[in-house]
Amino acid sequence: MIHAMSIAIAAEALLLSLCQTSFGASDITIAAIPTGRLYVVGTTERPHQQVVLDGQFQTESDEAGEFQYELIYHPARCIVSALIDGKAYEAVVSNCGQQGPATTSRSPTSPSRTGSPSTTCAPAARA
Repeated sequence: MIHAMSIAIAAEALLLSLCQTSFGASDITIAAIPTGRLYVVGTTERPHQQVVLDGQFQTESDEAGEFQYELIYHPARCIVSALIDGKAYEAVVSNCGQQGPATTSRSPTSPSRTGSPSTTCAPAARA
């Protein structure tokens, strides 16, 4: 199932990159985690524009104004943001499970006993 989904996403990315020959508006066209890696594909208005993903990953668009990322990275909110020419473009990441709140590890504790310890009594003698 995951393999089929990753093939479908890769095929969609390829078709989008082949079909986009003219420059258009900047945007994120694909954001997905199909096989344990984050894939982000998009376009810029002009070629060779700097693109910064989530404020920490940098790349530059190619001659056709296209950019792509393949990262081992999991955005906490399942949303990515690409800063292109001073403007932020956001996209929801498909196949991404939002991370839950951080928890602290606690060792199991035994229930505390209250009162006096129990004693075993012999059966009452019959008369």
